[in-house]
Amino acid sequence: MDIAPEVLDAERVFRNLRQVVSGLVDNFSCDEEKKAIVFQVSGEPFETAFKLTVHTEKQLLTIYSKLPFTVAEPYRAGYATAVSRINYDRMYGATFDFSPDKGFTVYRQPVPFKKSLISPDLLEAAIRETLATVTRYVCYLFDVSHGIDAVMPEEA
Repeated sequence: MDIAPEVLDAERVFRNLRQVVSGLVDNFSCDEEKKAIVFQVSGEPFETAFKLTVHTEKQLLTIYSKLPFTVAEPYRAGYATAVSRINYDRMYGATFDFSPDKGFTVYRQPVPFKKSLISPDLLEAAIRETLATVTRYVCYLFDVSHGIDAVMPEEA
């Protein structure tokens, strides 16, 4: 039985991803069937949660980091504007995605790998960039989510 090249590529990316994550954090959960890895990184003032998923059919790795707070209803419009301002100046395909109905925010970084493989170095760089971006903006977004007039951090 032949295995489709897309399946083989996804398996290789997932294997590399698991290896990279195991070198970065001590504790993570791995769902082989869903090709997903979940872990948290301690930080000040918040922990950063990660969910990394390899999507075989789409030939895409998604890196999600859910922010550790929910935006109260009265502050959602102003918060949505703040998120739009952050996303407007970002040069990459990564964005903060805000659900105005539920009040939560996820930072999402897509990493396509169609007809290619992602090196361990690139995987680690993508994870570290996600952590750095979330760390850069989380306090600002937390303040805005509570109606505090805050100054948006400069893009590094």
